[in-house]
Amino acid sequence: MKIPHSAKKGFTLIETMVALTVVLVAVVGPISLIGNSLRNIYFARDKMVAINLAQEGIEVVRQKRDSNLLAGAIWDSGLNTGSYVVDAPSLSLTTADTKIYQDTDGFYRQGVGFTTVTQFLRGITITDAGLEEKKVTSTVTWNTGNDTGTITAIEFLFNMPAL
Repeated sequence: MKIPHSAKKGFTLIETMVALTVVLVAVVGPISLIGNSLRNIYFARDKMVAINLAQEGIEVVRQKRDSNLLAGAIWDSGLNTGSYVVDAPSLSLTTADTKIYQDTDGFYRQGVGFTTVTQFLRGITITDAGLEEKKVTSTVTWNTGNDTGTITAIEFLFNMPAL
């Protein structure tokens, strides 16, 4: 029995190229989805940290106001119009470093004396919003890969009358 030349077993170059293309499409799609998902996960993680850092900035100013009231001092003593950074445990006026550092315990800190710089920057601005009112704006910016994010928290603080 004779086998015709065209019925020989094996792949032609075109069949191989088509098979490689199908495999490539089946593999590259999911891999690119995984890459984008990882980038989005890291950005979301950093966004959550930024939200908490912005809220912390507001809380520090509120704590300063409350401490003034408890001490019987003027409610907005030390909360003058200007730009601030959180230099724990107090709020200190500065035009210098807005970088946020991470200490050896993994806590985020702002101020001098820390060596591990993070991708976060935080600035707190206090402005007069009325006779007995201050507007506090806490803004955190960061970079995750090539994506830049900004979170801004705003709160109005009032003088609370003594009971």
